[in-house]
Amino acid sequence: MPNVPFDRSPLKVGQVILITGLLASWLVALARPAAAIALPVFAVMLLGSALSPATSLPRALYAGVLKPRGLVRPRVRVEDPAPHRFAQLVGGAFLVAASLAAVLGHFNVAWTLGWIVIALAFLNFAFDVCVGCIVYAQLVRVGVFPVGRRSQVTG
Repeated sequence: MPNVPFDRSPLKVGQVILITGLLASWLVALARPAAAIALPVFAVMLLGSALSPATSLPRALYAGVLKPRGLVRPRVRVEDPAPHRFAQLVGGAFLVAASLAAVLGHFNVAWTLGWIVIALAFLNFAFDVCVGCIVYAQLVRVGVFPVGRRSQVTG
């Protein structure tokens, strides 16, 4: 996909929802393991945001509430949004795996995967380091993704 004006603010809103929601769920899960039900909820949010960015919950919250009230300003960059969608898919896949582990009663595995997602979301939110985007660029470089994208990543 070509470089286009891309507002990163809905991504940041999603990261805040994800981090705070998973942290709160983990704290509740310390006393009530059934709080792991939050894992598939956030998996659906991430996968939905990746597969249909225009209709995602974070974008709706940003566009309908936060941006009009001036609480969050646009952060527009000219870039390919595909790496960010890939990162969301990877995060969603981790949370799907965490959900399956929780269903099977492996709560330590489930929350370890959840904490990996929290850490990577925080890294992106706080420092603009998108590990999924870096992985995406490397997969394009080695030819895992279509060659048409290779020239945009490697120059």
